Amino acid sequence: MLHTSASPTATKRSPRRRTVAALLGAAALTALTTVTAPSASAAVAPPGGSSWDHTWSGDGVKVYVKEHGDVISVCDTSANGHSAWVLVMDISVDKTAYELKATGGKGTCASHTASEGGRYNLAENHRIALNFEGRGLQGSYYVSFVNDH
Repeated sequence: MLHTSASPTATKRSPRRRTVAALLGAAALTALTTVTAPSASAAVAPPGGSSWDHTWSGDGVKVYVKEHGDVISVCDTSANGHSAWVLVMDISVDKTAYELKATGGKGTCASHTASEGGRYNLAENHRIALNFEGRGLQGSYYVSFVNDH
């Protein structure tokens, strides 16, 4: 009697070999996850070091400002299912410049700088207001500064 299988090169594994293979696969996946997970410092601040002119925090959000170069960064600081965002406004001329969101969850940040041009190049000696939020419209924060660097 001729026995055929769907895959001529397939071999039957013993239960022990399947268990070992499953454990090795799980270990590889864990190692991969560990390598790609954000570090604890990623949740603290975006790139730029300690040279920030202003920092403000709220529930689930932290905003950083470096006036020289008009760098505005927003970071999500809470795993609450809501993206952190900041609305940047030039209140000297009553104009909204842009909105910025950190959409990747806790520990992620988003930034814009004057080097991007256009609306990201904030006017010098104007009062810039920031409305920011990190809890899904459950309470926002409002601050302002004079962009004098």
